[in-house]
Amino acid sequence: MPATPFRSLRFAVPLLLLTAAPALAAAPTGGLWPCIQRKVPVLAYGQMWSGPSIENLAWQEDRAVAELVPVLVAQRTPIDDATRRIEEFAGKAGAEKKERLTRLFAGVFDQINARRSRIISGIERYSQHQIELSKRIKDESLDLAKAKKAATGDADKAKAAELEQRLLWDTRIYDARNQAMTAVCESPVLLEQRAFSLARAIQNVME
Repeated sequence: MPATPFRSLRFAVPLLLLTAAPALAAAPTGGLWPCIQRKVPVLAYGQMWSGPSIENLAWQEDRAVAELVPVLVAQRTPIDDATRRIEEFAGKAGAEKKERLTRLFAGVFDQINARRSRIISGIERYSQHQIELSKRIKDESLDLAKAKKAATGDADKAKAAELEQRLLWDTRIYDARNQAMTAVCESPVLLEQRAFSLARAIQNVME
């Protein structure tokens, strides 16, 4: 059976949310965070990394590091596979192994932090859209009640039926987005966990 627009929307929402926000977008203010998880806008590398400072490291200049970072950061790469790749990199890093592994972590941390920031900004913008949609649903409910009360002829009844369909559709969209939000709220947490796992894997081969 072909997917209805409503069913398609439920699966499309998470993807749109994850890719919508530019990296440097400012997060909205005013209590828009809708998730039960605590909001942590930016990770601090000192919480997961006990190695050398990564401040102002030009990790992109190391070609091997620049090629490996997106592979490690990608959630489709299992942590076990990422750990193996880190160990292989360390084995070939040469005399500057510690410095190169530090650059590797700098790249991983930079990319994960940027991705989390995009997702968090997207979640808050999405929450604002839900607030606006909720207000619209309230207004549509009032308009529908008035239209039904005032309906006397066929034209009035047709208008009330149209308002009712619009209210039903907007309510379905609102509910679908709420369901999608539950899963999307896990994304920043999963990225934070990945950052910790990769930091540990890199530090394990530092010496």
